[in-house]
Amino acid sequence: MRPWAFWQEATRHFFNHWGSYVTLVFMTNIVVSYLAVPAFTWLTAELMRWQHVPYISYTNIGSLVITHPLALIGLALILLTIITLIYWQFAYLLLGVTNIRHGRPQSSLAVLGDTVRSIAGASPSTFLFFIGYFIVIIPFGSELFSTPLLSKAKIPAFIVSYLMEKPLMAIALGLFYVGAAYLGIRLISVLPLMILDQQHSHQAIRLSWQRTRGHFWTYLSRILITLALVTATVWIIYAAIYLAQLVADRTHFGLAVATINLLIMEIITEFIVCYTTVIFMMVILSSHTDQRLTPTTLLRFHEPAKTKLRTRLFITGGVILISGLLVIFNLVYLNGFAMSRPLTIAHRGVDHNNGVQNTIPAMVKTSRKHPDFVEMDVRETKDHQFVVMHDGNLKALAGLNRTVSKMTLKQLTAVTVTENGYQAKIPSFDAYLNSAIKHKQKLLIEIKTSRRDSKDLPALFYRQFGQRIMANHDEVHTLSYGIMNTLKTAYPKLFVSYIMPYNLTFPHTKANAYTMESTTLNDTFIDQAEKNHKRVYAWDIDTVTQTDQMMFLGVNGVITNNLSTIQQEIKDNTDHPSYANLLLTFMNDLSLESQTQ
Repeated sequence: MRPWAFWQEATRHFFNHWGSYVTLVFMTNIVVSYLAVPAFTWLTAELMRWQHVPYISYTNIGSLVITHPLALIGLALILLTIITLIYWQFAYLLLGVTNIRHGRPQSSLAVLGDTVRSIAGASPSTFLFFIGYFIVIIPFGSELFSTPLLSKAKIPAFIVSYLMEKPLMAIALGLFYVGAAYLGIRLISVLPLMILDQQHSHQAIRLSWQRTRGHFWTYLSRILITLALVTATVWIIYAAIYLAQLVADRTHFGLAVATINLLIMEIITEFIVCYTTVIFMMVILSSHTDQRLTPTTLLRFHEPAKTKLRTRLFITGGVILISGLLVIFNLVYLNGFAMSRPLTIAHRGVDHNNGVQNTIPAMVKTSRKHPDFVEMDVRETKDHQFVVMHDGNLKALAGLNRTVSKMTLKQLTAVTVTENGYQAKIPSFDAYLNSAIKHKQKLLIEIKTSRRDSKDLPALFYRQFGQRIMANHDEVHTLSYGIMNTLKTAYPKLFVSYIMPYNLTFPHTKANAYTMESTTLNDTFIDQAEKNHKRVYAWDIDTVTQTDQMMFLGVNGVITNNLSTIQQEIKDNTDHPSYANLLLTFMNDLSLESQTQ
């Protein structure tokens, strides 16, 4: 069947049985989001507390193997359970969609039983293939099928940005994704063969490769057509709602109309999540050869009228109940109580490339925009002084293949660095701090580390700058757990944040705050931070969309390279914004992925 005809037939079938499909997907997401995810979060936190593990990161895996083997065993068991539940969710949806397409000959409990038997009969290779398929092989898979259990399986944005800045790496990354997409389509039959037919992974891979030969563009087109049409539909609906609210804002009924519009947006978005999930399952099932019925015939089956009525009444009642709760939230949001006003922090002391990063002229220029903090980096020199520099090597900014830790402060401050069409000398931290104090600019100081650093670096740093830092109400953050812990233990009044590039689980440390890369940051982390009286600073937040999302999550600060833009967006969102703008902000936070995470 041609892609367009397939989409029309699948969409018609979905709307003929929307009650059953929405119930299937919505209830599955409810179980995962409100039962499974909180349970795993609690189990992981209790395990870390029991084993006295303050945090989990790539920096401490080695020490955990030696000092906390039980913690690693426990985490491995939790991970195995999560993988099993992810497989269950996919299998249940696949079997559920198949059951509805057959006219629902089985009850929901019978389908659940089939899912359990599918898991019991699955081999370890089946689970490994499933995880690899959605994390690696289909880079666009999360747009159609996502789960909060897979939400942390992301490449942090700063890593992708770093790769894209390197031409060869960017080409390699692009080729990887092209190859991954090709493999994903060629292996599209593997999952139904394993789940529905209980075949081993190597047999399923061989059969899928045979069946999809010459049909790559057919299956890819079915996916792309769905994505394109869903995206266009969503934005047409959002645009209409936004324009209607602009008109309503000129009347006395602005709040009432905004409350209704927000509710419509939420319901439509959830409905579209269900729709795209079902269509994705149908695309996968269309690749599965069933000897009894062809995929086209399956789409023409009809469930009993009583069953159809029962499911539609059930989902309608559920929508009414949830709508009542959403109205309360919407009123809170529209009155400005559901968004934070985060501190603005200029990353490396620049704003829209207005100078050379980590130099005094750039910091002075940026300070005129009145950021709450200027973030900058310090490194220890060969003679145990401190210089303002992000990279450990001078090649990128100065064209010199020399290492900072092997040079003296005098040598370093004689070097000219160039960036964004500007030039400046590398400053000592002493000079940079004095200039910041002179211009009444608070700093967020990142302590960078290297293998040549002094063993007493925290004490050395504090002796030279501690009193001035606290007098200027500056803050410190670092990727080094050791430095953070030493500073907070020895100097408890010093404000220190621990930098985390990945949110695996909430840490329990002495840090005053956590500087979190935004890719895996979520409301669960923010809520736990608030309960533990910790701040959360998100980095790098360079677009208005990202800013809206972080404000909605409730972060305490945003680190940005585009200070002026972000300041204006925060102002627009908090200084008596129109209801239309609040709806626009909420639209930025709604996506197919976020609704299922």
